[in-house]
Amino acid sequence: MKHLSFLTRGFVLACFVPVLSVAQNVTERSVEIRTSLSFRVSALAVQKLLPPGWTVPPSTAAANNGSANIGVTMMERLMVADVNGQPIGTGSIRYFVVTTSARNAEGKSGTFAIGGISPDAPGSYDVYLPATTASVERTTEAKGVESERVKETWEFSAASGVKVSLALQYRRGRLTKTHNEVVVRSGRNPDFQRTYLIDQASEVLRNATSTDDRIEAISFKASGGFLATLFDGNETLLSVTSIPWYFREISVP
Repeated sequence: MKHLSFLTRGFVLACFVPVLSVAQNVTERSVEIRTSLSFRVSALAVQKLLPPGWTVPPSTAAANNGSANIGVTMMERLMVADVNGQPIGTGSIRYFVVTTSARNAEGKSGTFAIGGISPDAPGSYDVYLPATTASVERTTEAKGVESERVKETWEFSAASGVKVSLALQYRRGRLTKTHNEVVVRSGRNPDFQRTYLIDQASEVLRNATSTDDRIEAISFKASGGFLATLFDGNETLLSVTSIPWYFREISVP
């Protein structure tokens, strides 16, 4: 198992690509809590997880400094409902996803879901491994008007031996509210895509462009299968972002 303790500052992965609004059919809505990390890993390892004809372009985002090429997101979906407000499944779920930005020779670009672990595998994108473990523990502590201190532990595993975990402790700072519209494609079938209309409040806990490092302790572990090829000991953690409030409306063309 690869165990990484990161003390260096990071960058924000620009893995979401804005898109123009088109006619869509809303399929579900969800309210979530997320923690996202961006990494620089082997470009060859990422390329092997993309469909033919798609490549990972160098990042041009200023905050990334041209470095990050994958995003890792731990998510807890507190409410998942269809367009009529009825729960999908149990109405809540926890899973882990790996994303990257890619483009093809025709000039199309977007975010790809290229792997993950989920209780409802293979999921909409047909890339998730069935979860044998999908858990999160979170505690907060604060008094009066002070910023809260947060501790969270995420663990995901699959029967194939793929495992990932994150233990994180930080002092909350100022959240920023944003609104985005993005398209996510399947790493197995690029013709399948979903559009997310997102409202969120987030905070970059670690970012090389800022001296305000909110992280007090962090430990990330990844091993087995496709994770072993991405996290081979040469990866670099570039950013950590907390998203305690995330609402998305999912639609298809």
